[in-house]
Amino acid sequence: IQMINFFSLEAFKLRHKLRAWLGPLLIMILVLIAFPLSIDISQYDLNKFYFSVIVVSLLMISFLATESIFSEDYEDGSLEQIHLEEKDFYKITLAKILVHVFFIGIPMALIGSIFSFANGVSFAEVPKIFVTLSISTLILFNVFAFGSALSINKGSMLGVVASLPLALPAIVLLGRGVRSVQYGQGFFEVSVLMAGVALIVTALMPIIISATLKTHLE
Repeated sequence: IQMINFFSLEAFKLRHKLRAWLGPLLIMILVLIAFPLSIDISQYDLNKFYFSVIVVSLLMISFLATESIFSEDYEDGSLEQIHLEEKDFYKITLAKILVHVFFIGIPMALIGSIFSFANGVSFAEVPKIFVTLSISTLILFNVFAFGSALSINKGSMLGVVASLPLALPAIVLLGRGVRSVQYGQGFFEVSVLMAGVALIVTALMPIIISATLKTHLE
């Protein structure tokens, strides 16, 4: 019941912070629209490298979406109050990450899938793209939430330096998933691997983030 309350609270807070969830989505749409307009599409086959643009956009927007995931609660004293009551940040961290994935990550995956279809991907492959991007956002949001927790009062650069090396394996997995869709081979195997990694990361990363947040309050 308490976990449900955390989910409800975080969903309410994020839903009423329009800039926090709508801003990253609009930036991703802008990037995906601007890229084809910035090159001579008659000389390039967008099908071959448009996925790369989506992957880079996913990486960039995932960082932007989680950059201040803990800062407001830290500044207004909510984290300290939770620490006094719970002695642990695991539940609130997990709730924050999953709510951000629901409000921002899944729409990002949907946007990427739609733009993939608009740039030549067959309609039958769109669900595969959506699944691949959705799992990737779950991994990336966990990783960048750790960076945000680490740099909560030290500037975002520390978070970038700490989390980017952890995000690279997720990008490699995403690249494998994209290639499996492009070539029509091994999608199920790669998806199972990505889902397993995502579940492990989602289970373990809140523990690490919780310990990190405690160091800021002690």
